[in-house]
Amino acid sequence: MARPLDLIDDAATEILLRLPPDDPACLVRASVVCKAWRQLVSDPAFLRRYRAFHGAPPLLGFLRNIYDDGPCAQFVVAAAASASPFSEPVLDRRNWWVLECRHGRVLIQSFERHASTNLLVWDPITGEKQHVPEPTDPFYYHTAAVLCGVEGCNHLDCHGGPFLVVFMGVHDREEEEEDLTWAYVYSSETGAWTMSSTIQLDAYMEARPSLLAGDALYFSLQEGERILKYDLIEQSLQVIKAPDMFEPTKGIVVTAEDGGLGLAGLIHEYLHLWSWQAGPYGVAEWVQGRVVNLCTLLANVDPWIFHVVGFQEGTDTIFICTDVGMFAVMPKSGQMNKVGERGFYCTITPYTSFYTPDIAKGTLPPP
Repeated sequence: MARPLDLIDDAATEILLRLPPDDPACLVRASVVCKAWRQLVSDPAFLRRYRAFHGAPPLLGFLRNIYDDGPCAQFVVAAAASASPFSEPVLDRRNWWVLECRHGRVLIQSFERHASTNLLVWDPITGEKQHVPEPTDPFYYHTAAVLCGVEGCNHLDCHGGPFLVVFMGVHDREEEEEDLTWAYVYSSETGAWTMSSTIQLDAYMEARPSLLAGDALYFSLQEGERILKYDLIEQSLQVIKAPDMFEPTKGIVVTAEDGGLGLAGLIHEYLHLWSWQAGPYGVAEWVQGRVVNLCTLLANVDPWIFHVVGFQEGTDTIFICTDVGMFAVMPKSGQMNKVGERGFYCTITPYTSFYTPDIAKGTLPPP
């Protein structure tokens, strides 16, 4: 028969497991209630259960780039969160440019004159920064992606682990009709770049975040008219033409409902969703899916101001910029939340992560 104290601990565990992760200070506040709760919510077994119970990490904020007398990277705390682990501004850095973020890390391009390297991988929660040298091959257009380097990881807590950077560069070869696009992969474990793949391609890279869907990264080319696929397993490159029914600059790569490559684009106030699927003869093609009337979700908002500016991997959340603020739209459920105030949002990168006592040790009072 269980002791009364054991029953109390079990009840407390079940209650604490249900504290909302999108109120990131909640679990941290619980840890300072008493020593028993501190031990419970700091136990690795409890934290694994907590992350698994809630699934996808919550949105804590998003990163954006502005140009004000030079490039400037900013971190904006999500307005939807009732509390935040961050004291603003977390990031408001001139001569930095956010390339993207994934698995709790942010990949930054530095334009600082005396910087030892031009690439930086930053963890906003732990504050850890790691400089990454650029590949030595010549390029004049480029983009890059960051992702967890642990095979089979569930990506619920990647803080402090190894990571990979995939760097895509375009080299202008004057003697050739088409430019050479190449992919290099950097491993934080080896501290070195490896040449992965090349393709002849007459197109330029877009300064937009990539999409990780399945075992492939997808990069936007030439104002969204084409998509460059990098297969992480086969280490190969492939070009995919986007459907041409909407203005390319109003579209963005997203995860389709089947987990593969998708595309979200606007025609006036209608959000059109597409998925890249195998056709009847094994040839992949674009298949149109849902069409969402944004005016039914965003009443009294000028539809001519709508812009698709971001996507949250692991969910169906698409970020729409309007003249009254930025909204997270979930097409499957028809839900909509305001996550940012009115401002300039060309392209944003959502930052998602669990904020739990094991990664907030520096901010907690002693037990």
